[in-house]
Amino acid sequence: MELTSQQRKIKYAVLCGTLLVLHLLQNVGGLFPEIAGARCFLLLPAAVFISIGEAPFAAAMLGLFSGMLWDLTSLVHMGFNCLFFMFLCCITSALTLYIARDTFITNIILSSVAVIFYCFIYWLFFILIKGVRGAELTILSFYLPSAIYTIIISFAEYFVIKAIKDKVNHIKKQNFEG
Repeated sequence: MELTSQQRKIKYAVLCGTLLVLHLLQNVGGLFPEIAGARCFLLLPAAVFISIGEAPFAAAMLGLFSGMLWDLTSLVHMGFNCLFFMFLCCITSALTLYIARDTFITNIILSSVAVIFYCFIYWLFFILIKGVRGAELTILSFYLPSAIYTIIISFAEYFVIKAIKDKVNHIKKQNFEG
């Protein structure tokens, strides 16, 4: 059953609200635990999970929103996360729409690859190339542990996002008729 315009608005409002809550958990100090200095990047797997099963344009816009949220809390590299998330979400959406199926394994593999790729690209462009002191060790002391922590947490995050997506994709029409 095709969702009506009002149902689609509610669906995307709920998905954006979910991304906003994950952004707050990720970026407000003390709301989500750090383990040995490693931070969990909650927005990255969530953006991938949400974009899978959506149209590529809608996925790109959700990715743009996720990246914008992350960029709002950073003082440097403004726009990097917006572009990265937008392309990532569009590619994962198109990949699962035309090539792969939307399964647990597909979701975990795509989000894991995205997390590792993000950590490496960010480290390469904004730490190593900029010449930050001790840049060579930050890949092992921060980015790799953060990637592993994020991948482990993404297993649980998948089920939460899937439950939310299942709920908003199957909104009954009678809920909106007086």
